[in-house]
Amino acid sequence: MIEVLNITEKNPLEHIGMVAGICWNSPVDNPEKNRKRAVSCINSGHGRVMEYAGAELVISGYSARCIRELYTHIIGTTRLQESTRYVNMEDFKYYVPATVESEKQKATYKECMSSIAESYSSLIESGVSKEDAANLLPLGMDTKIVLKINLRALIHFMEMRLCTRAYKEIRALSAELKKVLSEYSEEWKFIADNYFLPKCEAAGFCIEEKCCGRKPKKSDIVIISKEEYEALKSGK
Repeated sequence: MIEVLNITEKNPLEHIGMVAGICWNSPVDNPEKNRKRAVSCINSGHGRVMEYAGAELVISGYSARCIRELYTHIIGTTRLQESTRYVNMEDFKYYVPATVESEKQKATYKECMSSIAESYSSLIESGVSKEDAANLLPLGMDTKIVLKINLRALIHFMEMRLCTRAYKEIRALSAELKKVLSEYSEEWKFIADNYFLPKCEAAGFCIEEKCCGRKPKKSDIVIISKEEYEALKSGK
């Protein structure tokens, strides 16, 4: 589950266009012109202005392993995580991968998680502190974080994690994040529709060594001039 905190601004494009306009010594009192200026900056790859807008979110129901992957996106983010020092985790929930599908596999997985929970509870009852007993807790355990991320970092995150090469759980997180932000305001919907894309959709080609085939690989693309293209079309 992802919640957009209401301190997240609803008009990030207007904000971006305003700060860009100040730098250009342009009037910034027209919201529509600010939005157009913001789109021009984003389309031109002027990343610094995108750092002035962003989102603050509560993310829960995803595994610690998934969140650890999110944490590799360091620049442009800050976060706080549910504390295993202060919070009792005896009843932790956990992620079950789709590949754990047979009844035997599910039973083995559940048995392991139950054993960890029982051992954790036993240590707590015997006087071991929560922060020490927490060393038993699995990467598959659900956790909760508060994430602050600017738009530049958010677009990069989407390019990387909406890719079919990304792990399934973080792809699901990315898809949910795109959905909740697109529902937050009209400007966020425009951003989500136009810029929250896997990197192959953004670039028009794939740069992954192991390509899924959704787009041609960069090495397979031949760049030709408009004149050459027109000549090919006409059969000359």
